[in-house]
Amino acid sequence: MKPSVERAKCPLLCGWVAEVSPGDAEHVICEHCGEFKIARTLLAGLGNEEAKGLLPYLSAHTRQANQRGEVVTLHTGNWKDFALAHMDIPISKKLFNLVEFIGKRTTPGKSVFIKFEKDYPLLDAVNSAELAFLIDTQIELGYIEQVHGNETARLKAKGWEQIQAATLNGIPGKCFVAMSFHESLKDAYDNGIFLAVKDCKMDPMRMDLVEHNEKICDKMVAEIRTCQFLVADVTLQRPNVYFEGGFAMGLGRPVIWTCREDDRKQVQFDTRQYNHIFWKDPKDLRTKLRDRIRATIPMSS
Repeated sequence: MKPSVERAKCPLLCGWVAEVSPGDAEHVICEHCGEFKIARTLLAGLGNEEAKGLLPYLSAHTRQANQRGEVVTLHTGNWKDFALAHMDIPISKKLFNLVEFIGKRTTPGKSVFIKFEKDYPLLDAVNSAELAFLIDTQIELGYIEQVHGNETARLKAKGWEQIQAATLNGIPGKCFVAMSFHESLKDAYDNGIFLAVKDCKMDPMRMDLVEHNEKICDKMVAEIRTCQFLVADVTLQRPNVYFEGGFAMGLGRPVIWTCREDDRKQVQFDTRQYNHIFWKDPKDLRTKLRDRIRATIPMSS
C-alpha cells in the first residue's frame, strides 16, 4: 500500500507548497527545495530564529543534491552541517557558478530560462534578489546577456571563454572524488569527504551522483580534466580509484590520498610512498581532510 501524499507547506519554510508523505522520516517533494527526507525529530527544531536563518542554505543543499541525483535525509545530527556548508560562499565563486550554470544548459547562441523564485538555491543565493544581483553583475562585466525578458539569459563570447579558460588548469574549487560506491562508505562520503570539501568552500563531485547521458568513462575523464584537485579514497581497493588518481596526477592535478585505517595494509605498492590520510570514522576523515586541503590546495578557506 502506497503511503498517503498530502499538500502542505514545505518543512524548510521556503514558502512553497510541497507534496509530503508522512512517516518517521517525511518524504518531501518541493519545487524550490527539491526532493528530500526529513526526520520527524528535526521538524520541531526548525522553527526557532537560529534555525530559520540557516534554512535558505539547507534548501541550497537539498536542491543541489537533487541536481547530483541524490535524495538527502535530514536529521538532527546532520542538518546544521549541511546548511553551514553553503554559507559564506565567496561572491567571485557565485559569479563563476552562474556562468557555468548557464553553460551547462545551453550551447553558444542559445538561451536558458532562469526561474528567479525557484532556482536561486542552485547558486547558493539567499533569495531571488541576490540571484538578480549576480545576473546584473555578470551582464555589466560582459559575460552574459538577457534576451526575451528578464528571466532568459545566454552566455556571450566572453562567458564561454571564461569557462574554457577555467578548464585548462581546472575549475577553481572543483574537487573530483574517486572512491568505492559501496554502501558501507556512504557515511564516509556524506559526513566526511563532502563536508570537508564544503568546509573549504569548494565543490565535491562524485560520478555516481552526476546525471549524464554519456559513456561513464568519457564523462569521468572529462570531469577529472576540469577539476582543480582530486580526492582518492582507496578503501576497499577499487582499481578505478587508482586509475582516476593516476590520471589526475598525469594532468598535473593535486591528488589527496585517503584510506580507512583498517584497510591500511592493503594499500597498493605504487601509491604507498604518497602521504595518505588514514581515518577511523567520518568525523575523523572530515577533520583530517579539511586540514590537508587548507594546507595544500590554493584558494581553499
